[in-house]
Amino acid sequence: MKKLLVTLAITGIAVGAFAQGTIQFQNTGGATKEKFIYNVDASNPTSDVLGGVRAKVEGAYSAQLFVGAAGASEADLKAIDASLTTFKSGTTAGLLNGNSKLAVQGMLGGVKVTLQLRVWDSSVASWAEVIRTANDGKARGKSNLVLNYELAGVDADNAPHIGSLNLANFGLSSFGLYIVPEPSVIALGALGLGALVLRRRK
Repeated sequence: MKKLLVTLAITGIAVGAFAQGTIQFQNTGGATKEKFIYNVDASNPTSDVLGGVRAKVEGAYSAQLFVGAAGASEADLKAIDASLTTFKSGTTAGLLNGNSKLAVQGMLGGVKVTLQLRVWDSSVASWAEVIRTANDGKARGKSNLVLNYELAGVDADNAPHIGSLNLANFGLSSFGLYIVPEPSVIALGALGLGALVLRRRK
């Protein structure tokens, strides 16, 4: 389980572009095109990835693409149900060779959209669940917003659009997972900080 695209091996079946736009996945074209998802930094569970030094995620996580109109904010993105998948293991499992397409319902070819990949601990059913306070302590992470990605397929006038092709090469970046500290941990940290301040004042 090495490439970000492996997380997006939804079915391996090309979906027709009739009456709907599609997101396209192709080979990364070599190591320089690989995108990685990095695990939580144990020393700082809320840190960003710095220099790609964390271990790469390999299992026990779910991944899903979220989509919205061009210029949409992160809060306005909606899950693409068909994109929900789990990490594969092994050196070749889930590798996408050639063209593979993911249909985006309700959006035609030629439409520009905003995309984001979200990944979370698969012991939680969905992204909506993992961001609840009750699931603080569960790993999750989000890619950058991929802006102005053009969907492939036919438009309202039945004119074909090639689209922006390979999502991984269009603007999707590697990212790291993080953990939101549970409320009890935050409270203990606040107490410790308060004690330290009092001690320094004495």
